[in-house]
Amino acid sequence: MKQPLLKYSVIAVATALSAAPFAAAQNTGTEGAQTVYVTGSNLKRTDKEGTQPIQVITAKDIRETGAATVTELIRLVPAMGSDVNLDTNDGGFSRGVSSASLRGLSSTSTLVLLNGRRMAPAAYADPNDGNSTLYDLNSIPIAALERVEILRDGASAVYGSDAIGGVINFITRSNYNGAEISARASANDDGKFKRKGVNVVAGTGDLESDGYNVFFTADLSERDRVLREDVKDIEFDQYRRLSNRYATPYGSTISGSPIFYRETAPGSGQFTATQANAADRLRVTTNCDPSRQLVGSTSMGLAATSVFIGRTFCNYDTNQNLEGTGEGKDANLLTRGAIKLGPNVRAFAEAAYARTERQYTTSPITINTTPVTNFTATGVAPSYQTILPAGHPDNPFPNARASVAYRFENAPTGTETINEQARFLTGLQGTHFNWDWEVGLLYNEARREDTYNGRLYLPALRTLNEGATLAQLSNNPDLFRSTSSDDKSSITHFDVKATTTFGQLQGGAIGVAVGAEARREKLVMVPNALLSSGQIYGLANTIIDGERDVKSAFVEVRTPFFTNFEMDFAGRWDKYPGIKTNFVPKVGAKWTATSSLALRGTYSEGFRAPALSQVTPGGAQFFLTGLFDPKRCETDEETPKPNATEADCNKSASGTGGANPDLRPEESKSYTFGILFSPTPNFDIGLDFYKIRKEGEVALGSAFDALRNEDSNPGLVVRDQNEANFVTDANGLPIPGTGPLLMVREPWLNKGSVEVRGVDIDMAFRKNLGEWGNFTAKLTSAYMHSYTLQQEAGDAEHNLVGYSAGLLDWNLSNGIDLPRWKTQVSASLTKGNHAFSANVNYTGPVSLLRKYDNDTVYDQAFCHYQPATSPSMPSASIAVPGYLGEFPDCKVKEWVRFGVGYTYTGVKNLALTFNVQNLFDKAAPFDPRYGANNGAPLAGYNEGLHNPYGRYFTASARYSF
Repeated sequence: MKQPLLKYSVIAVATALSAAPFAAAQNTGTEGAQTVYVTGSNLKRTDKEGTQPIQVITAKDIRETGAATVTELIRLVPAMGSDVNLDTNDGGFSRGVSSASLRGLSSTSTLVLLNGRRMAPAAYADPNDGNSTLYDLNSIPIAALERVEILRDGASAVYGSDAIGGVINFITRSNYNGAEISARASANDDGKFKRKGVNVVAGTGDLESDGYNVFFTADLSERDRVLREDVKDIEFDQYRRLSNRYATPYGSTISGSPIFYRETAPGSGQFTATQANAADRLRVTTNCDPSRQLVGSTSMGLAATSVFIGRTFCNYDTNQNLEGTGEGKDANLLTRGAIKLGPNVRAFAEAAYARTERQYTTSPITINTTPVTNFTATGVAPSYQTILPAGHPDNPFPNARASVAYRFENAPTGTETINEQARFLTGLQGTHFNWDWEVGLLYNEARREDTYNGRLYLPALRTLNEGATLAQLSNNPDLFRSTSSDDKSSITHFDVKATTTFGQLQGGAIGVAVGAEARREKLVMVPNALLSSGQIYGLANTIIDGERDVKSAFVEVRTPFFTNFEMDFAGRWDKYPGIKTNFVPKVGAKWTATSSLALRGTYSEGFRAPALSQVTPGGAQFFLTGLFDPKRCETDEETPKPNATEADCNKSASGTGGANPDLRPEESKSYTFGILFSPTPNFDIGLDFYKIRKEGEVALGSAFDALRNEDSNPGLVVRDQNEANFVTDANGLPIPGTGPLLMVREPWLNKGSVEVRGVDIDMAFRKNLGEWGNFTAKLTSAYMHSYTLQQEAGDAEHNLVGYSAGLLDWNLSNGIDLPRWKTQVSASLTKGNHAFSANVNYTGPVSLLRKYDNDTVYDQAFCHYQPATSPSMPSASIAVPGYLGEFPDCKVKEWVRFGVGYTYTGVKNLALTFNVQNLFDKAAPFDPRYGANNGAPLAGYNEGLHNPYGRYFTASARYSF
């Protein structure tokens, strides 16, 4: 009986040169035991399966998924976490960028490569945890991809920083000879979420026979804007019912019809009204069209205590400006060429350009009754609060000061983000003295222009307090300004490496690879001049100007000790400025026990160097609220000290990340153990168990710590230096350094840890069905067994799998969702000119129960969305009344989608493909955390786990010349 062969095609690496831009004789006929590069190693090998777990997504797989973008494709990978950035709406610090996060270890721990080399991070300085380095997937054209290789193992010993969670290597076509044009269009069954695009590919010459090859591809695409009210493929009725949003156009009480508030006490600067005193303190203007006049009620989502209950007001429908996705345009160009300079040397070059444009709609800007912090490049500008003195033309209170809530409905609106990537690579490859060598020089630049429209120019706005009327102010052409940033990130990268074999062990020759790299990283972020000088109302700056040089060296060794047992060893040295030389090792082993069974495993150490934005002075500014100032308030946190005010005990101020020269790299240890089993020649199974622990995560320090330790860390806290505002001592004398709080620099710190354990399951089945054609089926599944998270060193660690981290453990600010299972199953049947495909995608449920608050364990777990009934249920939310009635298990439900596809190639040189995702139109599950409050941009679903497309159609045509 014939013994089954160990094929492992489910995770087989395609035979192509991934780490170098060109492969020898790549498009020739049948070859023997070709040596190839595999993502995760600089060594060539003849075996497709090594010691590491690698998932390969081919161009055929990509077509069968129906994914229209790289972002959509990566979201289908079961090993991908939900803590990613998606440019489907205005995302604040990360607007316009899409990222990837393997194992839920954040985008900063997932290294993204293009053709085996680093990409420049996008020009962002997001202060949120896990977002300090963002590799933008939008810059990669899906139509140009030959395959994607995903290394689901730590790879710092090969690639250096950022590869703790794994590596995603996007590999484009190369050595192409011919021409091809393709067009594609997609939309859901409501005609929404439309996308269309065209791709052109052309190449000439064969590297082996002609001595050269030149290849060019261009891709253009665009997507339509989709209003939030047109997003129906979510549990929309459930969302409206549970958030009290039935059949109401209510958006906001603040409109172009002003609402005036009387000052509560002379000179207090406080302007509020309640239902009891509204007749004396509130004046509501109702000069709008009658169709916009509403009477306040709880059915709008207003609180029962709202002053607008039972009161007529002019509504501004903010819902009209909410989007399911913004308008977008993408352009990508890539050209590559190679030429033989002799029998053993060739030169290569690659140039690429990518441009993504995202436009998002926003509601017109408002002013309200409370003080608003304004920013300068180095701190804060004078705050602004509308205070109309008695006698002001707009003040309806003759004997008191007033303030106003008002929307400038004539203001320009929206934001625009343009990201550009330019990439140039050149180098030489050769073979001499039994060494294969390569030298490369890469320059990669990412630019971003981020524009806010309709912002308020403070010198013009302040005229309102000086006697100008709202009507005069609104018609002042000097009031509205647009602000644009000019941001650039770049890397200049030089590398040299060489591989050889020597000696002879029982299983073959010993393989060795050595190399060195030098890289210069730059990040420059320059805000608008008016904004940085403090003349724009309520908008923060992001200012960075930094660069650093990184030097690295590595070595790898493969030792095939026996014909059925081999080991790999790797080590890498990296030197970052201010950080001692960092060394990380990796070792792997594979034992082929029988012709149908193999075992493999790896141990590796990893690191992630602090991002350039974390070690350079400056950074992204943000708003801080609810601060207790210990220098101006008593320890009871409520009583102000002499010459201070109650506001100092609940203070609003500006914040920014503080550069910390003492930061050290995040460090990790990773373990994998794999079982590869082929019970029959047609059936393969792969199980890869893993454990990754990351220590010393770099995150923002807290404002609380900065204020508490102000004297021992000078410079972190910025205060008003006017002595008249200082706190006074028992003798009435001012105490130096106690002025009102203006800004807090929250230094980046090495804080807690993350540990994740689980298993990846891969299966593949192939069968020739004779006259019925060839059948293949694949299963890729990620089972997460354990995910623990320490926010601070020493915190309690709880298994968060199956839950939302920040709800299960109330101590955690990280809100990552951790479904236990994510699975993709696909099957295809090819018969002559016809190819049929089908797929199933499963995303597991997420519980919203609460069990812990650090080391406190509640008496019993309880649903976050229920009223507190005992001390064991602290801070329970009632934001979604009736939630438990419809969801007694307190879960965001699982989501199962079926898809089908068909390709016809019966016309010469033409391929037609039609694909349907989510065939049965399964709506995105309801999630009460999104859209429960009025005006929230996400109406009842979690885009980190689900999408609102519903049944989605994609059609494409590809013609080869």
